Amino acid sequence: MNRLKTWFSERSSRSSLLVLTGFSLVCTQIPLFNYLGFEFSVLTALVAGYVSGLYVLLQSRKTGPGVQVLELYMQTLPVALFFLLPPLAVIALNAIFIKNCSFPQGLMFYALIPLPTVLFLNSLAVFIAGATKRWRRIRYTAAYLGILLHVVVVTFATPQIFAFNPILGFFPGVTYDESLEIGWRLLIYRGTTLVAAGVLVVLGGAIQRSRQTSTNLVRAMTRWERIGGLAGLVLLVVFFVFSDNLGFSSSERLIRKELGGERTTEHFVILYPADRLSQEQSSKIADLHEFYFELLSRELRVIPNRRIVSFVYETKEQKGKLLGAAGTNIAKPWLWQLHINLGDLNATLKHELVHVMAAEFGFPLLRIGLNSGLIEGLAMAAERVEYDETLHRLAAQIFGTGLKPDMESLFSLTGFFKAHGGTSYVLAGSFCRYLIDQYGMRRFKWLYRTGSFESFYNKDLPTLLEEWRRFISELKPSPHELAKAAYLFRRPSIFGKECARVIASLNAETRESLRSGQYDNALVSSRRSLDLTGSPEAITLYATALFRLKRYDDVIRFVSVKLADSTVAHALLPLFLTLGDSYWAKGRESEARDLYEKLYLPHLSLPLDESAGMRLAALKHPASEDFREFFVGGMEDTARIDWLEARQSQGDLIQYLLGRELFGREQYEEALQVLTRVPILDSGVLEYVRFRRVARSYYELGEYQKARMFFWESLNFTSKQSHQIETEEWLERCDWMDMRGEE
Repeated sequence: MNRLKTWFSERSSRSSLLVLTGFSLVCTQIPLFNYLGFEFSVLTALVAGYVSGLYVLLQSRKTGPGVQVLELYMQTLPVALFFLLPPLAVIALNAIFIKNCSFPQGLMFYALIPLPTVLFLNSLAVFIAGATKRWRRIRYTAAYLGILLHVVVVTFATPQIFAFNPILGFFPGVTYDESLEIGWRLLIYRGTTLVAAGVLVVLGGAIQRSRQTSTNLVRAMTRWERIGGLAGLVLLVVFFVFSDNLGFSSSERLIRKELGGERTTEHFVILYPADRLSQEQSSKIADLHEFYFELLSRELRVIPNRRIVSFVYETKEQKGKLLGAAGTNIAKPWLWQLHINLGDLNATLKHELVHVMAAEFGFPLLRIGLNSGLIEGLAMAAERVEYDETLHRLAAQIFGTGLKPDMESLFSLTGFFKAHGGTSYVLAGSFCRYLIDQYGMRRFKWLYRTGSFESFYNKDLPTLLEEWRRFISELKPSPHELAKAAYLFRRPSIFGKECARVIASLNAETRESLRSGQYDNALVSSRRSLDLTGSPEAITLYATALFRLKRYDDVIRFVSVKLADSTVAHALLPLFLTLGDSYWAKGRESEARDLYEKLYLPHLSLPLDESAGMRLAALKHPASEDFREFFVGGMEDTARIDWLEARQSQGDLIQYLLGRELFGREQYEEALQVLTRVPILDSGVLEYVRFRRVARSYYELGEYQKARMFFWESLNFTSKQSHQIETEEWLERCDWMDMRGEE
């Protein structure tokens, strides 16, 4: 008790406690940092660790040169650990006001991140106290910043975006995958952090005694210090040398080895999963890269003078392990690198390639724009289309829903991330597209490099934004388009979500259970997520689990209640499909038909339009009872083709469905045989999709002129400008591939 009174009587202790308490109170007002979780733990490690090390150095000055390093460490350690209590207490009390979805998980992060950090930085401080006489706090601060700089060096100079660090514990990267899986790696790494702390204390004490006794360093150590210090150093060296193999770092050499395949073209080195792709498939991927290179060279008016390295990962899991961003495809322009999941290649290669090719006119060294609004805005502007709409029409829809995003902040250093990601990308893309079309690419390239609107447009940002707003205001959204925009964009950013990490992990668990057919487990995990938050994803996954279990009455009751809730109904429009299927499964075809029509009207996406169109066509069919088994009976994938082939005589819709299944299995010749003999269907969306599938099948088979013909004819069945833009790109792609084949 007397010792505790002594601690509190010291000005340094009181000041440190005041700083940490104030820091914690500030965190209670910042979303994502206002509950006990990963982000709060990392921030606490930064602040509490630094403060505790400074406290050690202040105490070393008070105790004088006679105190030994180990003695100083043991004297100051209880106080330093006590410094962790105010942040923990404040954030725990804040749970009264802010939901904390998993307090035990938060405690685990707190134990694995700030606690080892304090122990490590205290060891660093006593090492400096024992090894040096002057400028101790400056040396400590320099060492602290140098250790943090390791994160920048690793994520900047190597492919990986994650980093394990003695102070931060774990840095997941600047991209944001909500689901955070560290597990055993963090536990082992923090064990090595404690080993490093022990080595620092031993070395600091030995250096101090060596200086005091004028003996060499080894003789100044006790026998056990020599054994322990050497063992610790060996362990740390081994850990460093084999960090790639252990999963704590990821060099380009390791990624090349894991992927196995490599193909060099005129402008690319493409690394791909050799076990997954044949030579023919890798050749098509290479052609896709070269096509977009030529397309973007014209669009951006650049021709990079070095090869771009493109890493194509077999699965999200592989990419998450090797790179650190499982679901997010990224580019590193300063390294001339692309990192893309194989399944996302067609959808995202163009976007990510813009980032790398724009390195030619980006800010020096980093080779990027000066803010995320320009970086992502340019890539979106090059794509022109998102969510099956043009960017300008989507922007008009966003404002039409009543959302009022801060457009100026989109082009600041951090404002891009304040809004929901989809909103920021679309608005930045529409504005950048407007600037390019109105004022030309040359000016935009200088803007991208400098961030100065006035220098190259002779107008400030607010004036240019007002021009753009007037332009898009001419696009008047229909009520159905506004419903689609509300579904897409009236969502919180990551900073506005409750317990984002916990919920994301539960939802990922549910999706995996659904994929593997473990529907009871999916129901349990989705129920846990739903109990913690009423997010649209949690609601959708719970409804899906109920449907897969064939609990149709429960689906009808649950989904009907949620769709009647005006606070969340706008984000649940795809559940019209699940609800309609449940009514159909119960034999209530009229209710099912009404729901499919409601789903179709806002045109949320082409796949959903097709799903609704197929069901509406099936309900009109004389054998609708048979189709019910196909659509809502939970038929296994392997049985679907057999079921369809046995009923080929029952009409055009069966042929359409069979061709669709064959195309999905990449049986392109068989798909063509079926799809080309289907007469004109009543549904425009089904005809559009059918012609697109025929065109894609010819394209995959290398018959590019036939593919071109069917792509062109598909435009007879759609009036959407976005479809025209996408089709024009496919036409150009067919011509490019045809010319390449003739060379």
